[in-house]
Amino acid sequence: MMKKSTKVLFIIFCIFSFTSFINADTLKHLKDELAKDEANQASIESKQKNVQNKIKSAENEIKTLEQNIEKYENEIDDLLNQIDDLENDIKTKQSEIDSLLSFLQVSSGDNVYLEYMFEAKSLTDFIYRGAVVEEITRHNDELIDEMFAMIEKNKNLQAELKTKITKSEESIKDLEKKLKEYDVSLSDLEDAHSDVAADIKSRKKTIEYYEKIYKENNCKEDIDLVECITNAPNATGFVRPLTKGTISSEWGYRICPVHGREIHSGIDIAVAMETPVYAAAVGTVSGITRKSRCGGNIVTINHTVNGKQYRSVYMHLASINVKMGQIVDITTVIGKSGGGGYTLRRNGGWDTCSTGSHLHFTIKSGWSGSTTLNPRNFVNFPAKGRSFSSRW
Repeated sequence: MMKKSTKVLFIIFCIFSFTSFINADTLKHLKDELAKDEANQASIESKQKNVQNKIKSAENEIKTLEQNIEKYENEIDDLLNQIDDLENDIKTKQSEIDSLLSFLQVSSGDNVYLEYMFEAKSLTDFIYRGAVVEEITRHNDELIDEMFAMIEKNKNLQAELKTKITKSEESIKDLEKKLKEYDVSLSDLEDAHSDVAADIKSRKKTIEYYEKIYKENNCKEDIDLVECITNAPNATGFVRPLTKGTISSEWGYRICPVHGREIHSGIDIAVAMETPVYAAAVGTVSGITRKSRCGGNIVTINHTVNGKQYRSVYMHLASINVKMGQIVDITTVIGKSGGGGYTLRRNGGWDTCSTGSHLHFTIKSGWSGSTTLNPRNFVNFPAKGRSFSSRW
């Protein structure tokens, strides 16, 4: 259910077109963007500080808007939980009905009732069997009525959900308008906490990897990545990157306890420390970042899913088990979960923006660029606060 019903949640944050440091689709563009950011590293870091100062200045004016957003998000979470519970109840009720009908073999016709009754050995037995048939029929009718009532309630909840989503979207647009008065965009919030130095170092490794492929395939640097990398494996979809966990934070706008207002580029999954993290789909490792100030150890994987290009990103890893260019599938352990005090104690103080052990999971559009997508539109995650115990 959740995969189906939460697809509509994409509307809430569809105005977020997250653009960051990389916005290219050829090796040449990647190199040009890296050179520009290397030259302007100091100004980028300065801009990050200015964004936080501007947000602080606007704090009182945006507080009400944020409260509205939080209110609608909580109501949406509650509705999703109700819908999820209701659909499970409907499935249970359907199973009860199916079991009853199967037991009675009514698919062969109403004569099964007559056969049962006329097998009676006495008048008393006949009356008893008639009462049994009547009771079973009544119970079956009640089950059916209850199921249809649940289905109707589910429709009403779905309609209410759409209304809440629309109101939340309006509040977010109002917030974006207010931020623009202070010369701040929503995408600035996403960039404000990134580790520029670690990002540049990682991008250099990615470019070295692409340079090798371009040379092997005799491609010019202005050729699209997809055109040059012709041997990329194809996937049919994504699965959960963990065998178990609890959804602790959603994709989109939020107020983070560590560094305040931000655009959260993925979905957080609370999980025990050093839990194996798997690739969410068949793909190729295209990025590795180590000991980032905000994100810790990070693995990025390129995917081609049904002919379209995506990247999955796995952050706050305690360790990394893969290397650049490695082909992975959903059975590949790419690393182990970390984050929070655990990462700080064990690894000497990096990943300071994480408060506890968890996996931050992001899906991006294309093999380059920074447009992030809501993972719920690709992976069947339960509602916020709920746990799962399988990868499907």
